[in-house]
Amino acid sequence: MTFQPLSQQIFQWFGRKLSVPPVFLGIVCSISLGGIALWITVITGTAANVSAGIIPSIAVRAPVTLYMMVGYMPMAIYYLVAWTEDHHATIVRRFALDSAPIAFPRSTANWVGAVGIVVMYFSFLHVPNDPFLLFEPFRWPVKFVFPLVGLIIMGWFNFRFTYLLIWFAFATSRTAHGIKTLSLLDPTLVKPYAQQGVRSSLLAVVSLSISANLWLDPESPVVGTTLSLVMLSMAAAVALIFPTWGIHQKLKTLKAEELKQIRIAIESRRNPVSRSIDDAQQLRADLALERRLVEVSEWPFDAGSYGRVALYVTLGLGSWVGAALVERLLESLGS
Repeated sequence: MTFQPLSQQIFQWFGRKLSVPPVFLGIVCSISLGGIALWITVITGTAANVSAGIIPSIAVRAPVTLYMMVGYMPMAIYYLVAWTEDHHATIVRRFALDSAPIAFPRSTANWVGAVGIVVMYFSFLHVPNDPFLLFEPFRWPVKFVFPLVGLIIMGWFNFRFTYLLIWFAFATSRTAHGIKTLSLLDPTLVKPYAQQGVRSSLLAVVSLSISANLWLDPESPVVGTTLSLVMLSMAAAVALIFPTWGIHQKLKTLKAEELKQIRIAIESRRNPVSRSIDDAQQLRADLALERRLVEVSEWPFDAGSYGRVALYVTLGLGSWVGAALVERLLESLGS
């Protein structure tokens, strides 16, 4: 990678100093920020008002979810960059490609992040119609300062993360154009493409899982939640499919060519009158090869890849169902 974002360098530095994996740092950061958000709602009385049923629970869940996402996104970008580097190096080495490292689109990513700040601010931040708010400064952190800071950071990381998912997906796909020779009968050769797609989509699915209770809440701003849900869902789909698109086209073309050749050979030996003993043996071998080629998948995914994708989707759906159950529980306790 020709450039590493600041979050990447921070995770690497802490990983070396503390000898802990980046995922541990990301989890600690996400839980800590969510805990701080919850603590602020407690000291400002928002949590008490939610428990008493005076205001909806979104007043507590929204800042907690927002700051958990703020803690998660830098870790997601770290793993996206690290996995892309690893898979790209494996592909270049495996197919002996004359390919430069994948460039990090620093300038464009920064512009996308800046746009994300503006979009998130105007999509999510509501100025409440409360005439007494100006005379109650202890409520300002929850109503203005804390959401504003969180939305600025979230807009920056969320939009950059989505853009990088798409950028790296297309960059990985383009490497397939340089492959000169490819064996249809060795699926392990193209496995790095599937791994890039499955792992990248996992990062988007986890972000959806964390924020599911916010996106599906009727009290959340419709524009902001719809935009975020659609953006992350499309990013997950693009991250899964597009890294494999180039190699899919390569496999599809090669499979069609080899099937055409083997079927021409089969047709030339189908006549039992002119067929010799050697031709009969070769015909059986050609028919077996044809059956095997027909069964070759035109996508680099195997059964394990499909299983992991199904698991990721199940985890996301499970989090949404769990959020609904927790909401019901809170409502029953407050009533």
